[in-house]
Amino acid sequence: MLSAEVDYNLQKVFDMGYEVEAQAYKLFPGGVNAQVEGFNESIAKTKQLMAQKTPIIFQPTISGRELFCRADIIKLSDDGQSWDIYEVKSATTVKDLNIHDLAFQKICFESNGHQIGQLHLICVNNQYVRHGDIDPEQLLQIENVSIQVQALEADIKAEMEVALKTSKKTVEPVTRILKQCREPYACVFLDYCWKDIPDHSIYEIAGGLSEEKLNHLIDEGILEIKDIPDGVITSPAGLRQHHAVKHNEVHIEPESIAEELMQLQYPLYFLDYETFAPGVPLFDGYRPYQRMTFQYSLHVQDAPGGEVKHFSYLASGWADPSLGLAKDLSKKIGDTGSVIAWNMSFEKGCNSEMADRYPKFASFFESLNERMFDLMQVFKKGFYVHKDFHGSASLKKVLPVMVPELSYGDLDIGEGGTASNKWRDMIDPETSKDEAKEIYDSLLSYCELDTLAMVQILEELKKLIN
Repeated sequence: MLSAEVDYNLQKVFDMGYEVEAQAYKLFPGGVNAQVEGFNESIAKTKQLMAQKTPIIFQPTISGRELFCRADIIKLSDDGQSWDIYEVKSATTVKDLNIHDLAFQKICFESNGHQIGQLHLICVNNQYVRHGDIDPEQLLQIENVSIQVQALEADIKAEMEVALKTSKKTVEPVTRILKQCREPYACVFLDYCWKDIPDHSIYEIAGGLSEEKLNHLIDEGILEIKDIPDGVITSPAGLRQHHAVKHNEVHIEPESIAEELMQLQYPLYFLDYETFAPGVPLFDGYRPYQRMTFQYSLHVQDAPGGEVKHFSYLASGWADPSLGLAKDLSKKIGDTGSVIAWNMSFEKGCNSEMADRYPKFASFFESLNERMFDLMQVFKKGFYVHKDFHGSASLKKVLPVMVPELSYGDLDIGEGGTASNKWRDMIDPETSKDEAKEIYDSLLSYCELDTLAMVQILEELKKLIN
């Protein structure tokens, strides 16, 4: 069962796709939407519109001979004898999966007696920059993929036969879990399939194991890390995790941690950003999927053992959020001292983008990047390994072990994807003032915990090396 946050974020992914789709419709003026309430009703309306040779149909729905599909756009050919299919994707490049999708649609339509002509993919042009109203002809690009679909059609038909036979089985098929659960997308049945996987499983180090080795371990009935025989794991990270789990020991390298922390110079600035990157740019000057930095949390410590002060900024209006943030942050961080982040490549990327966007603050953001320190590297380099990190160096895994009294579970917003989407809800003019205020407070609490967590983890590391 999906958690509320995952379910919410999945819906937001769909919503972003719908926004791109709405822009694609503008490329086909006069189109008629065949989607109505109810599958049978949509199928009937599609049949009617196609029989009438309606030139352009949105969301045509086809069913029959055990197949069902809904296309995005179909267009009647100039001679009125066939239909061209246009599949809208919010991605910026054509993927193999998209070709599979179109091949399936072609087979479905043709199995219902409709002749299909050309097949196209409509993708987002990530070089488009918004100025004024969205220009769909510049935002989107159309690619004819008819040849690629034709080359794949026979394979897709064979796969469909296998899928149909599988759907008729009365006994649940046995599927070996290797590395397919998150490729090309995360499977919504993860919780179901993984319900019997032990807590410290071989999949925690699967990134360092070949599928051949994974298969061998499963053949031997080995699912727990502690049971992996010597010689199977070769990567240093995997070996450290294996030792930590098998012997229930915490691996700590005080000298290496001390050497890492020697890079720090006071004052210390613990910095975290939250961003939003929509497929259809909200404001002028942005490209599709370009990050807008809308929030920061900053904890500042001037000297060792000194008071830690907190500052924050959260843009709340329907306007480019990053300019106000840049103005505010530049007043809080001085010219000297280390700027600490967790996985600093993200913060550095935001800084570089804001430097490009606002030349007035370019030197400030360039200075931040020159002084960045990535606290995550202590854990990523394996200087501190705990079995309950589960092979990860993410803040969400490290914090419960290092500082158990701090928890994201107590917050209304508990992860970055939800924070981004909630901010978009908050600034929407249609959101009520009460709801916007509730989101505002939740975002402040979430982002503050990210930087407070770094403050506390650093203190714990200092205790270890002292």
